[in-house]
Amino acid sequence: MTNSKAGKTQFRIDNEIGAVIKPHGDRLTFALAFPNTYSLGMSSLGFQTIYRIINDRSDSVCERVFLPDDNCAANEPLLTIESLKPLTDFDIAAFSLSFEMDYHNALRMMISSKIEPYSNKRIDNENNPIIIAGGIAVTFNPEPLADFIDLFVIGEGEEAVNEITECIVHHKDLNKADLLKKLALIDGVYVPRYYNPLYKVDGTIDRIDADEKAPKLINRRWVKNIGEHPASTLITTPDTQFSNMILVEIARGCGRQCRFCAAGFACLPSRPSNPKAVMDAIMAHDHTKHRVGLMSASVFDHAASLDICRQLINEGCMFSISSTRADTLNEETAELLIKGGHKTLTIAPEAGTDRLRNVINKVISHTEIINAAESAWKCGFKHIKLYFMIGLPTETDEDIQGITDLAGEIADLHKWQKVDVSVSCFVPKPSTPFQWVSMESQKELKDKLNKLKSSFFQIKNIRFNSESPRESIIQGVIARGDRRVGKALLKYAESNISWSAAFRETGINPSFYTERLRSLDEVFPWAHIHLGVNKDYLINEYQKALKGKTTEGCSADLCHNCGVCFPNNN
Repeated sequence: MTNSKAGKTQFRIDNEIGAVIKPHGDRLTFALAFPNTYSLGMSSLGFQTIYRIINDRSDSVCERVFLPDDNCAANEPLLTIESLKPLTDFDIAAFSLSFEMDYHNALRMMISSKIEPYSNKRIDNENNPIIIAGGIAVTFNPEPLADFIDLFVIGEGEEAVNEITECIVHHKDLNKADLLKKLALIDGVYVPRYYNPLYKVDGTIDRIDADEKAPKLINRRWVKNIGEHPASTLITTPDTQFSNMILVEIARGCGRQCRFCAAGFACLPSRPSNPKAVMDAIMAHDHTKHRVGLMSASVFDHAASLDICRQLINEGCMFSISSTRADTLNEETAELLIKGGHKTLTIAPEAGTDRLRNVINKVISHTEIINAAESAWKCGFKHIKLYFMIGLPTETDEDIQGITDLAGEIADLHKWQKVDVSVSCFVPKPSTPFQWVSMESQKELKDKLNKLKSSFFQIKNIRFNSESPRESIIQGVIARGDRRVGKALLKYAESNISWSAAFRETGINPSFYTERLRSLDEVFPWAHIHLGVNKDYLINEYQKALKGKTTEGCSADLCHNCGVCFPNNN
């Protein structure tokens, strides 16, 4: 490590509050790797939670490692923040993967650390750490990385990481091959070497064979009582996206069942945190010096959310919320946000018309969206952000025009200081009702974005920005990719070439993974990964979507029997 980088690392450590420094000794050592920069990684509540759980154990120690800020990981070995040790000095290198576009960064980190990327070539090399990966992205489809990762944690890791640690500690004298056999028997642990996909002539999967000693199906782990595993910031630092902010999870999962949302289906059921536990987690920090970030898919869906906000205001805490829905925004909730220090209101209509919102089951009406904007203005908001998607199933020119019309109507309501319109491209995700649909081509997406850009150019007080269609296509390939896509990931990670060149040199046709409409009986690369929602339920939701029919969100009072909560009833 160069002196400048060592100095920057020391500066970060000196400015952190809550980092854990433990001697290695005979403890099991983890290098917890975030395949992006320190600023992004330390903004991840899941990353911090796993770090805390491992370090709470007396028999293990966990340190953190990130990509350099200048993303030149291939130039020199990566070192952990706490002890400046390389990944090869650790028993385990565990990657936290929330985004498909970070998959190649994980491989880049391995390569720069002189770790053989292919797991089958590491099996007899005891000098390489065991490579683990977890996170929401690999939960719904780990296959593009299956040739490189020794084991995946499918689902939520709070309980699984303890079981994995105990298994490794108990069987520390076993060689790596025999140890992986033991680990493969832990619920939610997926060891890819024991599964073999067989392909048809047309390139689709015929079947996935499992080793006789491995489970035929890997069931997602999920924490039934999140009160036993409170998720809140352990380490505060000024060098993050959420500078010196205390993040606290007030609910996990979402019962709204928006059909495009992978996290919505992969994190069912919705589980609210205990309000007292939320406040206790906040008060454990010096809350007068830090903002508080309330984390949930929709904060105001929590029955006690208003009480929590009022308590924070009474305690003199400034706070922000991660996300909410337009149908929960009224003058009461908007006023609480203003008092908490919120400066910007964010609304995600996703689609421009009620018809298309019904298709994707984002059941928020045009009137509710306008009313939310009105309430925000009355309570003092002057900056509003609107999030939309293009390329959604059944989308028409009228739906695209609806984006301009809705945003323009909101912009015309009042003299907002800023109206930001952000448009992303729809990417079909595994284990959702839209896993069968085709994705629009890069040209189609680009044409729609150009049309929107042109129309918004006529509206002076709107600032328009959009996601790259090219990157959306790459994400689409990885999201529904199989093990063959891994070759392109590795090529891109180890070579200074473009994605298109990486696909071409490894024989990957992107349109096979993106633009192809799947049949309902196709065997998907993730067919052996079960997130809990039954296939028949997803098919029914898919067919309802094509008819524009909606599904009411699930809750304690309304169960659709999707298979997650009561698997034996299906």
